[in-house]
Amino acid sequence: MLCRLCETKLPRGSLRCTNPKCKAWNVAFETADEPTVLLSDARLRVVERFETGLVDVCFGGGIPRTGVTLLGGDPGAGKTTLCLQIADLFGLREGKEVLYIANEQEAEELLETAVRIRLQAKEKIRVVRGMGGIREDLGDLILQFAPCAIILDSVTKWSGDDLRVAVTLCQRLKDYTVRLRAPSIVINQVTKDGDHAGLNQMQHAVDCTMLFYVDDDPRERRCLYTRKNRFGPAPVMQFFEMTPHGLIPSPDEESHDAARPPSQSHDGDGDFDDDEVGLDDRPH
Repeated sequence: MLCRLCETKLPRGSLRCTNPKCKAWNVAFETADEPTVLLSDARLRVVERFETGLVDVCFGGGIPRTGVTLLGGDPGAGKTTLCLQIADLFGLREGKEVLYIANEQEAEELLETAVRIRLQAKEKIRVVRGMGGIREDLGDLILQFAPCAIILDSVTKWSGDDLRVAVTLCQRLKDYTVRLRAPSIVINQVTKDGDHAGLNQMQHAVDCTMLFYVDDDPRERRCLYTRKNRFGPAPVMQFFEMTPHGLIPSPDEESHDAARPPSQSHDGDGDFDDDEVGLDDRPH
């Protein structure tokens, strides 16, 4: 135990500081190395965030600097467009490179999208050519370029048939994210039921799980749905319009709390088991 005022080490159960220059009463608190702590003595953690002005609602007020997010969605929903826009915002405001690990599209295809949606920081988005695999260790690449954000597109293609690889990869990304204070977004495929493909352990390994899909209405708005968030509220959803120049928040219904995505069926209360999800129906 320590004195809250002068940080003198105190015997357990002390009511008064033993420091002759302090001698304050009722100032003892538990330290982090103690086996137990009173909830009232625990220290609140300040979450450092990057405010995008685009997806902040679903992240709980901005993207946490040490957070790893699993982003799932059907093909064509706009996951790559969304991630490119987020990468552009990081590049513009941070002045550092974003590492975009691409094994679903060539860099030239990503450039076509970037030009169409008028990204302004293309020179700050470094694309790792991952089509067909990469020779270098992913961790070595991340440490070499020390990016301000990391995007993996996609974990499904990276892991192949060995679903445990995806779990390990998310765990490794968490380590590098914390070390560099560079948030990671991991794109994932979904099952025919609209849930994340792969092992549920992968969802345990990340801080936030989101689904991005086309809403079931005539305007085909995009919905970003936060199912789990260690750094903010969940469930939350936010709506977007897909325009020729990228995604913009829907002006008439930007966001609201929700029990589940309205156009997707879902059972349970959001807790995950350690078994496999939709392995027979997992997209290839």
